[in-house]
Amino acid sequence: MDIEIYEYSKMNISNSLLITGFPTVGLIGTIATRFIVYSLNLKLIGALLSDYFPPVSIISGGEPLPPVRLYGEKKTCGPNGKYERLVVMLSEFVPHYSTLRPMANKMIDWCKENNCRSIICMEGFNLEERRNDIPLLGVGSTDEARKMLERYGVKIMEEGMVSGISGILLYEGKRRNFDVSCILAGTHAEYPDAKAAAKVLEIVNKMLPDIKIDPEPLYKEAEKIEEQIKAHMEKAKPTKSLYTEPMMYG
Repeated sequence: MDIEIYEYSKMNISNSLLITGFPTVGLIGTIATRFIVYSLNLKLIGALLSDYFPPVSIISGGEPLPPVRLYGEKKTCGPNGKYERLVVMLSEFVPHYSTLRPMANKMIDWCKENNCRSIICMEGFNLEERRNDIPLLGVGSTDEARKMLERYGVKIMEEGMVSGISGILLYEGKRRNFDVSCILAGTHAEYPDAKAAAKVLEIVNKMLPDIKIDPEPLYKEAEKIEEQIKAHMEKAKPTKSLYTEPMMYG
């Protein structure tokens, strides 16, 4: 399957940390990555393109953008400032299952070719009902990835399942000896959950000691953010005659 990484501007991503977010359970990954991109004013540097992606543009700031985008800046980050750059991959659509493994391996190939050192995925896991306390669990593809999660107080998931592109990144990371860490917040699948996204950002914030990402606005405006996202999802649902596979929102 042909998936292209297009660069809007050339960026050296050597010794960088890549954070990913796709809209799965509770839309946690998408909410959190959007918040990071806009809070840190990261530059658009690239996009993933494929004929197998939905035929849509995401409109932002009046400009049409592909649904899977890469943002980045030269910023010291990671434990003890070990990384020199931060890259964020953001998406507003649920990829078709047939594209997931090619996408995951394209991302790992790109990271290895450009010396991007580690991937952090932000996800949700299902709770039977909404709770005031938000449990966090973590999964790592390597011993080093698991140690990093434990260093920040994230309990390792001993049994369970991680779905979507994060799940594939984890097992491909293990197979290819590449560090992939996944932080999961408990949430209710029916709702966009900004509070759970903020809980994940608290951990990510600790991992980026030289970058300040304040999750407090997500806590304060969670209800408004969730309503906006639900409204966008309804407005942007394509008709069956146009596209029937994944859910979209802008």
